[in-house]
Amino acid sequence: MMYDVCVVGAGMTGSAAARWVSSREGIKTCLVGPAEPTEQEWREGSTRSVFGAHYDEGRIMSAICESIRHETWLVLAQRSISRLQQLEKESGIRFFYQVGCMSYTTPKRLARIQRLGLPATFLNAEGISRFYARFIRPTHDKLPKTDATHVAALERENAGYVNPRKYIAANITVAARNGCDVVTEVVKEVGEVYDQREGGRYMQVVTSGGKEIRARRVLLCTGAFTNFGRLLPRGVEVDITLTTERAVFLEVSDKDIARLAGIPCSVCQFDYAQDHRSFYFFPPIRYPDGKVYIKVGHGSCLNRPLPTYDDVISWYRRKENIPQSEIDFLTARLYGLLTDFTPKSVTAATCVITSTPTDRYYCDMVTPTLGVVVGGNGSGAIVADEVGRMGALMIAKGSWDHDLPAEFFKVKYKEVDPKQTLKSNL
Repeated sequence: MMYDVCVVGAGMTGSAAARWVSSREGIKTCLVGPAEPTEQEWREGSTRSVFGAHYDEGRIMSAICESIRHETWLVLAQRSISRLQQLEKESGIRFFYQVGCMSYTTPKRLARIQRLGLPATFLNAEGISRFYARFIRPTHDKLPKTDATHVAALERENAGYVNPRKYIAANITVAARNGCDVVTEVVKEVGEVYDQREGGRYMQVVTSGGKEIRARRVLLCTGAFTNFGRLLPRGVEVDITLTTERAVFLEVSDKDIARLAGIPCSVCQFDYAQDHRSFYFFPPIRYPDGKVYIKVGHGSCLNRPLPTYDDVISWYRRKENIPQSEIDFLTARLYGLLTDFTPKSVTAATCVITSTPTDRYYCDMVTPTLGVVVGGNGSGAIVADEVGRMGALMIAKGSWDHDLPAEFFKVKYKEVDPKQTLKSNL
C-alpha cells in the first residue's frame, strides 16, 4: 500500500497531526509509534529504544502561561484549548478537566497579561494567600507563605489540565475512524527510495519489527529522538537541545482528597528563566495505580543537558531515582502554600525537554517529501492540537499552508560533517 502521508511519532503532537491529516478527504494516512513501555521495558537491559514525554495523567492548559512568550505561542495555545471539548465529544473520551489555573508572577509580567486583555481575576500577594488558605484546615494556624511582591492571574474557564494519555487516545480514535492506519512500533529508519514501478520516488519507513511502510510524504513528530537513528537524511541534524526534567508525586490520603480537590493548577513564573522560585503543581489526580497524587514540577533551574542518545535513555530509565535534595527543593514550595498537607508517600519521575534556539516549535519541510515538527520548549502539550494541525496542513501540501508566518517556525540545523554516517540506536 502507498500512503499519501505517514506520521512518525504517536505522542501528543503526532497523534494530533494524524487526526488532522486523516480528516482531509482523499488522503490515505498512517500513524506509526510505539505503545507505552511495559514495566519490563523500563528496566536496565531491556531492548526498548524509544521513550516519550506523555506517560502521565496531567499537563497544564493555560493561555496565560503562554502569554509570556512570543505572541505566536498565545495564538497556538488559545486555538488548541478551544478545541479540546469538541474532541472529547467526537472521541467519546474525557481528557480535559477545567479546574482553572493560577499563574502568579512579577508585576512586570502581570502587566503584560493585562495589556493582552486575557480573561482572568487578578490578585495581589494578600489575595493569593487568602485563596490558598481556603484549602487549609480551620484549626491550622500557619497561613500560606507568599512573597509580598507576588501578583497573580486566576483563569477560571478554558484552563486546567488534560490527561495526555487520554488526549492521545482521543486523537487516535478519531484518526482511525477517519481511515488512518495505526502501527504501534518504533521507527528504525526513514529514507527516500526510487522505484520506477511505483512511479518514481517515494518515502520508505522501516520499523523495528521489519515492516516497510511506503508513503509519498513523511512527517516526523519524534521529539527528543529526532536526531537519533536514521530518521533524517545522512549528515542532517536539527538544532535542538535536550535537557532533564523531573517531577515529584505526593500521595494524598483519603481524608485530604475532598479538601484539596478544588485547588486549580498553579504556576509560578518569573522574569529570569533560571529563577529557582519557579515551579508548578496540580490538584489531586488519580493515577493508574489507584492512588491520588499532587504532582509538583519546576522551571528550568534544575534542567541539565542530555547530549547523547545514551544520556537520554539513561535519564528516562532513572524514573524514581532522584536525589532527595531535589525532591525537597520542589516540595518545599508546595508546603509553603498548603501548610498543613502531609503526603502518605513521595515518589518522582523523569522526563526530557526538547528546546530550540528560537524558543518556538520547528514546523518545516526538510526535503520536498520529509517534514519535521519538533521543539515543545517545555510547553508542547498546551499547543499540541494547533501545532499538530499546522504540521498536517504542511505535509498534506508539501509546503507551508498556515495563516501564521512560515519564518517563525523554520527549522535550524546543526553543523554536521556530510560524510558522517549516523549510527542507528533504534
